[in-house]
Amino acid sequence: MKTVPLLFIIFCSFTIIQITDANVNCTIYADDLDVINRNPFYVRLTLSDSFTSVYIREFSKQLNVFNIFNDVNPSTSIYCLKSLQTLRLINTNLPILPDIKNFQSLTSLIIRSDNGAIGQHLTPEFGKLKYLTTLELSDIKNLEDLPDEIRYLEYISSLTLQNIPNLSRIPDESIGKLTQLRTLNLTDLPSLSTIPTTIKNFQQLNIFEITKTNITTLDLKGLLSLSDLKITFNSLLETITITDMSSLSSIDICNNNELLTLDIQNSNYLRTLSILSNTKLTSVSIANVSLYRDVIPSIVDNPQLNIIELKNVSGLGTFGINSLSSLKLISFGNLPNLFNVSIRFIPQLQTISFINTSSIKYLDLTECNLAVFPESILQLKLLINLVMTSNRLSTLPSTLLTDLPNLKVLNLADNYFPGNIFQPALPNIRELYLSKNLLASIYGIEEYKSLQRLELDYNSILLIPSEIINLSTTLQNLTINYNKLSYIPYEITNMRSLQSFSATNNRITADERTNLFRLFSPSPIHVAF
Repeated sequence: MKTVPLLFIIFCSFTIIQITDANVNCTIYADDLDVINRNPFYVRLTLSDSFTSVYIREFSKQLNVFNIFNDVNPSTSIYCLKSLQTLRLINTNLPILPDIKNFQSLTSLIIRSDNGAIGQHLTPEFGKLKYLTTLELSDIKNLEDLPDEIRYLEYISSLTLQNIPNLSRIPDESIGKLTQLRTLNLTDLPSLSTIPTTIKNFQQLNIFEITKTNITTLDLKGLLSLSDLKITFNSLLETITITDMSSLSSIDICNNNELLTLDIQNSNYLRTLSILSNTKLTSVSIANVSLYRDVIPSIVDNPQLNIIELKNVSGLGTFGINSLSSLKLISFGNLPNLFNVSIRFIPQLQTISFINTSSIKYLDLTECNLAVFPESILQLKLLINLVMTSNRLSTLPSTLLTDLPNLKVLNLADNYFPGNIFQPALPNIRELYLSKNLLASIYGIEEYKSLQRLELDYNSILLIPSEIINLSTTLQNLTINYNKLSYIPYEITNMRSLQSFSATNNRITADERTNLFRLFSPSPIHVAF
């Protein structure tokens, strides 16, 4: 009684093995055209990238390209097309049989949307596609891994694995044999938690994308041909290290929600650098990097970022960041080409450091909540334009004139500077913006001998000293709206360089305003009282 069920099980197992290993009978087809005619759908004989179609050589009658689009039940007779060079299966149910080994001329295989026809594992015969150069597997429902035999695809140059929800294993040692790989795309692989360590073997790799995986650490080093790197939407990724990439030209690191640290070192000729919307990123370090033709790094919408360090970054001419709500420290070191720095809307900024960055000429520190003037700014001997609006400053360094001899434009609007205008004077300043402060007096203004533009709106200034006439040959624009003036020195009518003068919303009486308009009417100065 026990023998019969046992024999039945053995027989069924044998039957399954036979079916799995069975070869498609290709002897029943007259030629390649006969093979494609056996498919239960219309096949165009004129090649198209949008419809099911083929390309057949005119003289040899061999079929080289077969594109199947949205015809879900192709015949396994396809495996008899032994001269096939390109096969595209878009939304079909064709299983991958051991007969795939028949495709000894195949150079390109693209499978998108298999409708579950491909199982958990690819057949080992996959490794016999020895001339394959392009492989794309997209929207494959059940596949869990790649076969170890992938090591034999030594000519493959482009590999795309995309939207394969169960893929959790890429054989480390085997994929490391694909030394001719130039493009690698790992996209939407939620079960993939590690990147093969043998990726270091890909010395021909040009383009690498890692998107929507579950990797936690990424350490890329010594990929000397890599030019484009994209790392986006990896929800568990915490650490990225990019080192020794001599050809890297583009880095895109965006929307990695758990990313904490980013370290980029020893890379040359970067054309683009984007670090965007990494919600937990706290530290960015960029060192020993060369930028191509004044590339501007984009570091935006990283709300937890509190440290940025730039060191030995040649080619960087302009650097700008804004609205990084947690940034506390930013350091610039050995940046020989940097001339324009904009750091705006950084409310937690505590430390800003400039070391060997003497080429900086323009510095904008708008709305950084600074209560103390950063001493490191005094190292910028070539600085021409300094903007520090909307901070909490109330004093300037006494050595500002001697430490910044080239400073021409100083914008300190919306701060807390009290009392009188700065003394000792800054005779080299050409433009001085002091609106929205706590000034009550501008005595000593005549010592600002190079001043061309002066803005003093929204202060508590009581009067304009008559000594301002000493700036007759330089001052061109003067605004002093919303103050406490009750009198305007008539001598201003003779300031020969003055082009515009505005003193609206003061304590000047209506009769005095009428008198002022009468006095200024012969003058070319545009006035408002």
